[in-house]
Amino acid sequence: MKFLPQQNSSQDRDTTSLLNLKRLVFVRIVAIAGEIIAVAVAVLGLGMHLPVLLLTIVIAAHALINLFAWLRLRTNKVIGANEFLFQLSLDVVILTILLYLVGGATNPFVSLLLLPLVVAAAVLPRVHVSVMAVLVVFAYGLLMFTHQPMPHVASHAGKDFDWHVIGMWFGFLLAVIMIVFFVLRMAESLRERDRHLAQARERALRDEQLVALGTLAAGAAHELGTPLSTMAVLTKELEQEYTQDEELQQRLLILRQQVDRCKETLSMISASSGQLRAEGGYRIQLDQFLTAVVDDWRKVRPESRLEFTVSGVDPAPNIISEKGLRQALITFLDNAADSSPDDVDMTCLWSDRHLQVVVADRGAGVPVEFKDHVGKVPFSTKKEGQGLGLFLAHAIIQRLDGTVAVSERPGGGTRVTMELELDRLLLNE
Repeated sequence: MKFLPQQNSSQDRDTTSLLNLKRLVFVRIVAIAGEIIAVAVAVLGLGMHLPVLLLTIVIAAHALINLFAWLRLRTNKVIGANEFLFQLSLDVVILTILLYLVGGATNPFVSLLLLPLVVAAAVLPRVHVSVMAVLVVFAYGLLMFTHQPMPHVASHAGKDFDWHVIGMWFGFLLAVIMIVFFVLRMAESLRERDRHLAQARERALRDEQLVALGTLAAGAAHELGTPLSTMAVLTKELEQEYTQDEELQQRLLILRQQVDRCKETLSMISASSGQLRAEGGYRIQLDQFLTAVVDDWRKVRPESRLEFTVSGVDPAPNIISEKGLRQALITFLDNAADSSPDDVDMTCLWSDRHLQVVVADRGAGVPVEFKDHVGKVPFSTKKEGQGLGLFLAHAIIQRLDGTVAVSERPGGGTRVTMELELDRLLLNE
């Protein structure tokens, strides 16, 4: 089956980071135009004596920075949080230099230092927002003590105006605190909501696939029931007819076991109603359940070598013999044996309410491009594979409130780690 990649949350984040930088480039264009207009109005319209040459150099530097940001966008590479923070920090530096040249903290545009902080609070993590808050507060404080005074202000400035500037600084500090605590929290809530929506959308897509697979499985179970029953009858008749042929008897035994396994699987599919206890069978201790699963698997895969280890509290907890969990464990073992039939390890560790199962092999491992999609969509690296086994196994474990993690095995190979809380499997004593 060909694998069709789906857009995941990491791809969404990459697109969003590029879009944020694109918006920042546009805002800078507006800001640069505003800086040019403000200087022109002050010098030509109001007749102020400003350091026009220095202001022009700083504005040109701002335009150059924006040009580099636009060229960075054209690479389509991921924009990390640190890089975006650096871009905002450049804006703070440019704005601080401009304000230094035209009155510092006495300039009515000093509150524009809040804009980079607002942007940071909307799109960056908490640590980066804190860094930006410290930077803008430091810039404002620096402008209070060192700047080139504006001509029309210097001639009328006095003690009362100094107190006015100090009051403006406290107002600015209050605005910074409000942004950090409220805007940041609201932005984090929105990002958390988006994450939940993405997860819900992913679950809905997976459930839709499972419903389609369930419908096909039910039809297949109905269609295959009759030929399997016929095969079972013929196998039994052949065993009775050729009782003297030991080699044939052995082969017929293997064939009958395979037929019985298929019939059991079809019976489970047909009987499944979505309820755990309907799918479960009987009461059994956890260690006995795991041992029975391995024994059944060894009968089907006698050519494979499995190192089986179990440990946990004694006595082991009593659970429901959950057929879905049994099938998931067999799927993990089958995949491992397909990759390295001579070297498969299964380690089981349990407590009163928790089970961990690790299945490891020495195969080629899962390709890097597939690792983010394991268990999310059907796919297979085998030419004859349909990609349904691992997908369904993940779905079964998730239905039991468990998790499955696929990682590289030290020394080569793949390691599948299943973590499962036993609350839904424990019997009420």
